[in-house]
Amino acid sequence: MGIHVVSVLASPHRSGATGKAAAAMTAGAAAAGATTQSLDLSADPVDKVVAAMGRAQGIILASPVYRASHTALMADLLEHVERGVSGEESAPLQGKSVAIVMTGASDHHFLAPERLRSTLCSFFAVQTLSPALYLTMRDYSSDKELLGPADERARLLGRALVELAAAVNAGPALRALRPQI
Repeated sequence: MGIHVVSVLASPHRSGATGKAAAAMTAGAAAAGATTQSLDLSADPVDKVVAAMGRAQGIILASPVYRASHTALMADLLEHVERGVSGEESAPLQGKSVAIVMTGASDHHFLAPERLRSTLCSFFAVQTLSPALYLTMRDYSSDKELLGPADERARLLGRALVELAAAVNAGPALRALRPQI
């Protein structure tokens, strides 16, 4: 079975910098042979996004940094994702690989992806690609196009996500990991 990657944009600004970074990562995943799908939490219903994540092997979560964390759109998405514990009937993130991309105004919030990574790893038992991609406005041209080095990093992370998803997909123990509590 081939790898399917879903990119989830959690930005209220559809044409913003975060969307460009997610698109570059998605292009990297496609270049590595994955089929891809891009969804936007400001336009797509949360249940559609959760269902798409359940069908994917790899997931790109993209969010700008607001108040040193991911957006409320991302938080709302995660509030709707069951973990398969405590009577929940589904676990759409179980056995999945996730890459995180976040954008911010300055370097001051470069650790913001760690909060999201911690939630994904500890609460959902997701395998996350390290390092996350954190970009600032200096990584973009004046018309919000990714500059060469940032574009190359984003595409590399997209390709690496496909490799990680293939490894997790091939490993029965990795797919079987569940949240402890």
